[in-house]
Amino acid sequence: MQKLIILTCAIFVASCTTNTPSPNNALCQCDIIFGHAADWDRISDALARNIYRHNKMCEELYSL
Repeated sequence: MQKLIILTCAIFVASCTTNTPSPNNALCQCDIIFGHAADWDRISDALARNIYRHNKMCEELYSL
């Protein structure tokens, strides 16, 4: 019974740790955000800045 409890706890801990993304995996999965020129008038300036910053970051990551 004790071995079963230890095995169950080990499986639970292992399943919890595999769900957290590592920083290395997050850096590799960067998609450029595209849009139509007409859409830029409809979104806020803050959103446009965030999209621009995100796209620049992706370009830098892909150029490495």
